[in-house]
Amino acid sequence: MNEFWKDEPEIAAELEEVGSLIQDAIDRSHSFVRQMLAAQVRTSGKLLRPALVLIGSRLGKPERRAEVKRIASVLEMIHMASLVHDDIIDDARTRRGIPTLYAQTGAKQAVLAGDYLLSRAMALVGGSEGDLEASAVSNAFSRLCESELEQDAGQGDFSISTATYLRRIAGKTASLFALSSYAGAAVAESDKCVQRRMHRIGYNMGMAFQIQDDILDYDGDKEKLGKEPGKDLLCGIPTLPLLEAMEIEKALPLEDQLLHRITGKAKLSKRDVVRAVRRVTELGGLEKSKILATTYSERALKDIHALGNEQVSSILLGMFDKLSDRKK
Repeated sequence: MNEFWKDEPEIAAELEEVGSLIQDAIDRSHSFVRQMLAAQVRTSGKLLRPALVLIGSRLGKPERRAEVKRIASVLEMIHMASLVHDDIIDDARTRRGIPTLYAQTGAKQAVLAGDYLLSRAMALVGGSEGDLEASAVSNAFSRLCESELEQDAGQGDFSISTATYLRRIAGKTASLFALSSYAGAAVAESDKCVQRRMHRIGYNMGMAFQIQDDILDYDGDKEKLGKEPGKDLLCGIPTLPLLEAMEIEKALPLEDQLLHRITGKAKLSKRDVVRAVRRVTELGGLEKSKILATTYSERALKDIHALGNEQVSSILLGMFDKLSDRKK
């Protein structure tokens, strides 16, 4: 049973079925590909996106459950593929303390493996997805790719605005959360207003989740994170805690603008990163980021309470509490 969902045995059981669908899709591939992707399935984390599909489906017709699980597997495979590609872009050797596919096989094979996951995901879209708009999956995936491309092209540019950062995480994270929440309700043919509300819940939850994740990169526990604090900074990726701290630092004398000096370097050392992480905390970058994360959380919570379904609201609130308290 997935540890994150141990308090929701029905969701946990359905996630096992979703995992079986993913495993079955991979088992149909060449033995070399099966072996390469085996660890990706075993170490799939909290399964938040397929869980959102399953939760949203409880607002619609129970007889649509088989189609719902299939779409849940599609969205998880898209997410898995995006992580494979992320690890290549970020030169990440471990994820959750486990060697990445990129570290094990190299960039070329990892790219192809990620592409293969996407192809298998698309093969599971069968055309009988209830109210799910045909373009919804492709549009969300396009936004994800655009955001990754923009982030990669701007690697090392720490002068971006907060608005640019928010646009990037909206495409990279919130778009798939929104699609997942909406897809479950849409495939199960719930009321259109419910589908729109679930889309908003997923979007705001995704924004809050990503900001919290970026906060953890400056404030998290190395052992639980499976990576050194400041990894995004070292990889040249500007995130909200740093941007907020740099904005505060602009009001200080030039000699006190440590973050601007560090981020102006062509190459950062580990010592630079340690100093920057400490400085971000001192200037209040984490606290300002937490305020914005809370804003998105409150928007999601408002819609959750307005769903009119006590069971679904309870599951989503439990999920929210766990994500808000996470240090991993």
